[in-house]
Amino acid sequence: MVFRLLIILFLFSIKFSYSNIIYNKNEILINDIEMNNYINIYENNFGIKISKNEAIKNIVKIKKTIKFLKNNNSIFLSNLDSQIEKEFTKEIFDDQMALNFVRFQKIRNNFISEYFNNIFDIKDLENIFLKIDNLIIPISKNNCLTIEKLHDASKDKVFIKNLFVNLKNKQQNFETEINSQKYKVCLNAKLFSNLENEILQYIQNKTEKDFDNFIYGKRN
Repeated sequence: MVFRLLIILFLFSIKFSYSNIIYNKNEILINDIEMNNYINIYENNFGIKISKNEAIKNIVKIKKTIKFLKNNNSIFLSNLDSQIEKEFTKEIFDDQMALNFVRFQKIRNNFISEYFNNIFDIKDLENIFLKIDNLIIPISKNNCLTIEKLHDASKDKVFIKNLFVNLKNKQQNFETEINSQKYKVCLNAKLFSNLENEILQYIQNKTEKDFDNFIYGKRN
């Protein structure tokens, strides 16, 4: 999968003599230390500082997910933990929040990868671009050595098709055609990351129902 699904783990240990319970419902407890830990881990991984309410909502879902798997699919969870240990070493098991964060992301990312590899098509990418008001990108005639001009690629079907082919083939050879002239599209790391995030969010929304069905054992 071309766009970023790797987990950048932010491991740290916070030890206080006490903590305040900020959520207590349906046998799920969350304290302020867990919440602050999660907010830091999330920001370190995704570059976004989420609100306390959003953090609590996410933690509740993570805890429900892990609890369900422990009770109903322990073999799956055990295999997942073996993979995590190989990737992060046993140190990660000393931080329950970090461990559960990685567990959840890996489970979620499996659904995203499956959709991207087997279902995601050019129509999906076109739908994503319909929600982008403008996408100003430098274009070049000499392989991005110098910039010819800035181009709004948000409705550029040639570029969208080219981007789709690059994503599927794990390449970054971006091109477009304007008035019968070919140009290199000079996507820097930030622009490319923004596009990845748009695609990721789209696929997350598309796979939300299947993910919940898997976690909570629902069947159609």
